[in-house]
Amino acid sequence: MADAPARRPGLWVEIALALALITLATILLNAGVYWLLIKTTEAGRRTDLAQGLSAAMVTHLEATAKGPTLEPAAVRALVSAYGARGLELDALWVVDAAMKPVASPLGRPPAAPDAGLREALYGRTAHTELHGELWGRRSVQVTQPIAPQGRVIGALRVGMPMKGTPVPGGPAAFVFGYTLFSGFAIALFGFSLFRNRLIAPVRKLQAGTDRIAAGEFGHMVRVDAAQELQDLSGALNTMSASLSGYRARTAEQLERLEAANRGLRQAQEALVRSEKLAGVGRMAAGLAHEIGNPLAAVLGYLELLQQGLDDPDLERDLVARSNRELERIHRILQQLLGYARTGDAQPAAVSLPPAARDAVETVRHQPMLRDVALDVDVPEALPQVAIEADRLQQVLVNLLLNAGDALQGHPHPAITLRATAGAHGVCIEVLDNGHGFDAMAMDRAFEPFFTTREVGAGTGLGLSTSLEIIRAAGGTLEATNRPEGGARLELCLPLASLDAPPDAPAAGGGAGA
Repeated sequence: MADAPARRPGLWVEIALALALITLATILLNAGVYWLLIKTTEAGRRTDLAQGLSAAMVTHLEATAKGPTLEPAAVRALVSAYGARGLELDALWVVDAAMKPVASPLGRPPAAPDAGLREALYGRTAHTELHGELWGRRSVQVTQPIAPQGRVIGALRVGMPMKGTPVPGGPAAFVFGYTLFSGFAIALFGFSLFRNRLIAPVRKLQAGTDRIAAGEFGHMVRVDAAQELQDLSGALNTMSASLSGYRARTAEQLERLEAANRGLRQAQEALVRSEKLAGVGRMAAGLAHEIGNPLAAVLGYLELLQQGLDDPDLERDLVARSNRELERIHRILQQLLGYARTGDAQPAAVSLPPAARDAVETVRHQPMLRDVALDVDVPEALPQVAIEADRLQQVLVNLLLNAGDALQGHPHPAITLRATAGAHGVCIEVLDNGHGFDAMAMDRAFEPFFTTREVGAGTGLGLSTSLEIIRAAGGTLEATNRPEGGARLELCLPLASLDAPPDAPAAGGGAGA
């Protein structure tokens, strides 16, 4: 189940927060723009005042000049007179054409000409410049050339500080009051508008949705709001009506499905009983077939012995033959019991290479494998697998003998036994170059008592017993045909756990079916 999304604030909280942020940003922007306009207006007014004052002073200085030089006494008197008038100045001084101070009642001339002095002394034009930061202390400085008869003989610098337009309580109080009043007015209007036109219809839609979700299909919701909310209400009503119809149809279909389900259960139970009976029948037929032949032979031998042959040697031979057939019946029953007990063993940690070597040594001298090229590729570094050692050897012997039986009559018979390790277990393959499985043998290869050998040559329990052993150990056993020809039997076993008891392959092994 997916994690539930984090609980978010309500719609009204979201809208109120967004409205507050937008309102605050708008108010602050308006206050800032208003304050910039005030500052800009003040800068223009002070600049005009400074330019007018400096122009008047230059006119007086040019009138007092005698020849190509300034008259220091007259200049100091004039500059001191202007400085004494109580004008708001932060710079007032005069230098001659060589940058030597002539009069400086306010401020000190720079040691080297700045932009204003260069413009006035060398460019013969007035220069105006604003000093300071926009939100801090600022002043306007006007530098005028003194050039009677067109020849520059000096320069005048007038600096005038800027003062903001007075507002009640100062700039901070003005911005705070403006923000508070505007925010309250917008919030009051926004609350009333959103509450009546958005929040109330949405809550009504929510209440209707909750009733429909609770199973009240067919419930209708009506809202008097914007077109989008009316469309949403219409869609909700359509869904409610559809759900009401679906519920009626679903109840009808559910009744039909329950009736069909009851019929299917009855058919399934009958099919399972039939399959069980068929399996029992196939096993009984196979068992009757395997036991019937030696049993018929024993009955024939007994009938001959009952007639009295008067031949001791023949009688001993008939008794020996009967004993062999009865032993054959005993072996068949023992193999059948072994097939039924394949799931009783407890898996242990087994090393595969020794088990593979023992299985190969067990079958190597079998008549059917004497002329078969047997190739074994089982690395020593393979991890241990979880299975009983003797059960693993029994399976390998069965697979090798089945492969050898499939190669009877082949001109160049060959069998390969190889093993590879994977992430979750070890897989063992038994490959032969025979004719492979036909369609029927492929479908019934692991069926008990199914065999392609001649009557009396096998019981058909080898592969089925091997499959049950491997399944009991938690592995798999599959039969396929190789693309290049021949059969391929692959068994995969899980890796042994660290706490599994060690086990070793038993010497020798049993013959396969």
